[in-house]
Amino acid sequence: MNIVKEDFKMKEAQLVVAVFDLSNSKHDKNLWENFLTPMIDEIRNTSTLADVADDERIKLTKLFYKKNGLDPSRYRPSSDSLLRRVIKEQGLYQISTLVDLNNYLSLKLRLPVGSYDLAKLQDKVSYKKAAEGETYEGIGKGMISIANFPVLCDSLGSFGSPISDSVRAMISLNTAEAMLVVYSFGESSDGLQGIKREVERAVSSIFGATEVKTTIIV
Repeated sequence: MNIVKEDFKMKEAQLVVAVFDLSNSKHDKNLWENFLTPMIDEIRNTSTLADVADDERIKLTKLFYKKNGLDPSRYRPSSDSLLRRVIKEQGLYQISTLVDLNNYLSLKLRLPVGSYDLAKLQDKVSYKKAAEGETYEGIGKGMISIANFPVLCDSLGSFGSPISDSVRAMISLNTAEAMLVVYSFGESSDGLQGIKREVERAVSSIFGATEVKTTIIV
C-alpha cells in the first residue's frame, strides 16, 4: 500500500505503516495475558495524569494539532485518551484481537494507532489536512466534523485519522488483510526505526504473520 503525503502543512507528520494478512478473533489470550494486562498494570503503578501531560510524544502530537487549527484539549490524541482511561482505572474495551493490539501499541508507544481493512479501501491513499466542512461517520460517534484533521483518504474520501477513525474502513472479525498505522509527529529517525521494530514484533507475536510489510513515511 503506497501512501503519499500531499500537504506541505503536514511536514512534521509521519507515519509508520504495516500491512499484513491475519485471522482476526474476538479475544486473544496471549495478547491480554502477556502484553496488555502487564502494560496496564505497569502504567497504573508508575504513571500519573501529570506524567501523561508531560510525555514528549503526546506533547508533540498536541503541538501539531494546535499549529493546524485544532484545540488539543477538545481533540485529544487517542493515545492520550487511552492512557487517561488506564490511570483512572476505567478499563479498556475488548473489541477484537487487532483492535486490542492497536490499544497495546498506542499505550506502549504513546502515539495514536489505527488499523484499516484493506478490502474496504482503494489502491491510492494519501495523507493530508482535511478541508473545512469535511465530515465522516466516526466509529461510535455518528457523523463528525473532520475539518483540519490530519487524515488518510482514498478516492472515496477520508477514512482515518489520529483523532477518530471512520466506520467505512473499520476492522471486523472478517478482516483478512489489514493496514496498521502509527501516527507520529516530529519523531527522530532513530525513533521512527524503533516504532517500526516494535510494530513488527507485536504483529508477528500476536498473529504469527510470516510477512509484515512496513514502511516509514516522512
